[in-house]
Order: sequence, then structure tokens, then C-alpha cells
Amino acid sequence: MDRLLYIGKTNSLRGRVSGGHKAFLWAWLDKYNSEDVRIAIHPLSVWSNPALLLELEAIILRATEPPYNVQIPLENQTHAINNSGTTICC
Repeated sequence: MDRLLYIGKTNSLRGRVSGGHKAFLWAWLDKYNSEDVRIAIHPLSVWSNPALLLELEAIILRATEPPYNVQIPLENQTHAINNSGTTICC
């Protein structure tokens, strides 16, 4: 069965998963066959616009509802972004 288990964004995939990742642990606990679990990446050129990136992630999360994402933003949820691209309030 093909489906998304987790959606996330990162500047460094290696840094994101080098110490392990909750999605891998949860897939193991749910007894997914390790041969069936894959990481799919898609580079985006919108890193210079963090608000756009957050909105895109929220749209994808709402549309797919991956089971290992703990928090899926509501459709009317807004984000305040500081200069470094970090979400500072919701």
C-alpha cells in the first residue's frame, strides 16, 4: 500500500535523520516492513520565502493527513515568521 506516513521540511536531510527520526520509530512500532518504508525528497526553491513554504506544507498536510505528523495546521491558522524563517507564533 502506497501512502504518506510523514511530511516534513529541512535544510539538511542528513542532519534531520542522522540521530533517528520519530517516523522511522513509529513505522517500526507499527510493524511496517523496512523494505516498504522509503524517504522521498523534492527540492524546493522557495527557501527564501518561509511563509510560502509553511503554507505549502500546511496544504499538503491537510490534503494527505499523514498519520505520523503530530500536528496538522488548521486551514485558517496563520503563522508569524521572523527573519530567520522560524515560526514564532501560530
